[in-house]
This record gives sequence, C-alpha cells and structure tokens, in this order.
Amino acid sequence: MTKDKLKQSLAILDPIRTVKLIDKTGSFEAILQGLLSDLETPNTLSVLFCEQIAESVYWMRRHSEEKELILLEATAEIIDKAKSNSFGSNREYCAEDIKQVLLGDETLKNKINDELKSAAFNSTAVSFDSCRAKAFMSCAKEIKIADDLIQRQVLNIRHLHKSLNAIDMNPRIIKRMDLDLKRAERDLNALEYDPEAS
Repeated sequence: MTKDKLKQSLAILDPIRTVKLIDKTGSFEAILQGLLSDLETPNTLSVLFCEQIAESVYWMRRHSEEKELILLEATAEIIDKAKSNSFGSNREYCAEDIKQVLLGDETLKNKINDELKSAAFNSTAVSFDSCRAKAFMSCAKEIKIADDLIQRQVLNIRHLHKSLNAIDMNPRIIKRMDLDLKRAERDLNALEYDPEAS
C-alpha cells in the first residue's frame, strides 16, 4: 500500500519538481520518499509541500554538520597553536581527532592534555576543555550564523507541516465523520427494531 502511494506521489512530483539538489549521498531523496510514502491521499499541493519539507530537513542537517565542523576545526587549531606556542604551521590534530575525543576517546584526550600541560608555560590553554571553550569563543559569530540558518529551516518545516496537515488531514476528517455518521445511523436503526412486533 505504501509503495503504491509512493509511486503515485512520485508520478505527480516528477513533472513539477522544483528542488534540484546535487546530493551524492542520497539523503535528500530518502527524506523525500519517506515523506511521500506517508501521504494518505497524494495530490499536487501535498506532494510539493513534502518536497519543500524534505529540502528544509536536508539543509537543516547540513547546517548542523557545518556548525559542528566549525567548532571541531577551531578546537584542533587552538590545541595545535597552544602546543607549538604559535611557532610553525604543522597541524597535528584535525577535526576528526577532536570528534573522537568528544565521542569518548579518553586515551587521545589524555594525550592532548599531557601535551598541553607540557607546553603551558607560554599558553593559557592547558587542557582539552579550555581549548574547546576558547574555540567556541573564537568562532561564536560563525556558530550564531549556523544557528540562525538552522532555526530558519525549523520554522520553514513548521509552516510547511501546518499547511500539509491542512491539506492532508481534511479528507481524513471528512472520511472519519462519514464513518461516524454511518455508525450512528446503524445504531439508530438497531434501536428502532422491536422484537415484539415480529
């Protein structure tokens, strides 16, 4: 049943598609197909709203990833600067290393902390956590921009979802009311039956 709805929705969407993302991961299409397969009665407007919601979800995810990467890169840069006392341009740590520490790699965190302590005589950053805090402060403007972009997508999703509900829920409500009315009529007819009259 869901595959039929998806095929029907895609047939409606293909000639009127407005979003043309180059997404090699297939993330956008997966989000879109998930939304389309949930439609009760696909029609042109509901399919277009689903496409717009999928695009907003896609960009919200991308902005969240970019925000995280900004902070990870800034942390790695501050750690490397604190270790080398601002001499040299070799980067020992990268964003992936910082991510591993945040995911719980205590060995790497202890290594970074030991290296920072040994280089601490010329630096105010003496631990991984202090470097992370400095990184947050140094890229607060970029993080705010990313947060604003994420918030904009969240608002888009809310408004589009409200519109989609208005379109998609009305037929369901009418169908349910029809079923309730039929049940009420059936119950009324059952009450009118008088077994003594037969």
